Amino acid sequence: MIFQASQILTGTRRKKWLLIRATFFAPAALLLAPVPAGAVPVPYKNCGKPNDILQVQTMNASVWPPPTAAPLVGTATIDAATGKLTNLRVSLLFGVDWLFDSGNLSTSAGSGFVPLPASVPVSVTTPPLPLAAGPYNMAHTFTSQGGDAASVTIVTKATVSQEVGAPLTNLSLTFNGTPGFPLQSIPGTYAARIRMTLPSGAEVFCVDLALENVAFVNVATVPEIPMLSHYAFLALLVLVGGAGFLALHRRSIRARRATSTQ
Repeated sequence: MIFQASQILTGTRRKKWLLIRATFFAPAALLLAPVPAGAVPVPYKNCGKPNDILQVQTMNASVWPPPTAAPLVGTATIDAATGKLTNLRVSLLFGVDWLFDSGNLSTSAGSGFVPLPASVPVSVTTPPLPLAAGPYNMAHTFTSQGGDAASVTIVTKATVSQEVGAPLTNLSLTFNGTPGFPLQSIPGTYAARIRMTLPSGAEVFCVDLALENVAFVNVATVPEIPMLSHYAFLALLVLVGGAGFLALHRRSIRARRATSTQ
C-alpha cells in the first residue's frame, strides 16, 4: 500500500499511518545514529593460561592508537644527585584498576637510558588486598603529562574467579627489544608485560602490551639538595666563627663587670 504526501488522514486511518511510520522508520533512524565512542578493542596479547583467575571479557578504548600511554603507564622516580632509580610506579587497567610500586632498584640512568633487569618484582599498592572474587566493570581515563591534554579512556569487563590475597607480580619493560626505557619519549617500539601469580603457583593473569612511538614510562627526578660552593662554605665558616667570638667576648665583659662590683 502506497501513501501519498498529499493524502489527508483522519481518525483510524491516521493512527494506522503513524503506527506504520513508527514501525518502519524508527529502526532506520537507529541504524543511522552515530556509534558511541569507546568501542575500539585494545590490541593486547593474553600471555596467561585458559584457567587464569582473572579473565578479561572485553577491553575497549575511546581511541586507538592512543595519544598517550594506556592501558599501562608508569612513573620512574630518579635521584637527581646519584641517578639511581628509587621507585617505578605503574598503573594498569586490566580487568581491575591496578597500581604497583617497585621500590629502590639497583640501576642508574646513563646516556639517556635506564636499563632494567629482564623482570622487575613489583608490589600491589591498590586495590586493597585481598581482592574479592566476582565481576569487575572498570573505566580509567589516561591523560598525557606533557601538557597537551591528550587522553584516552579504557573500559574493561572481567571476572575474578577466586580471592587474590598476596600475589607475586613481575614487570618487564623494553624499548626496541632492550630491557629498560629512555629518559625521554623518542620514536620506537615500547613493550610491557605484567605477570601475576599466587604463592601456590596459580596464575592470576599475564598480559603483553605494545605501543609505537608512545613511551609507557614518564621520568620524574628528586630535586637535588643545593650544595654550597667552596667560597660560600668559607664565608659561612667565617660568619659562624665571628658569631662565636662575639658571644665569648660579651660573656667575658659581663664576667669582668660582675667581678668589679663585688
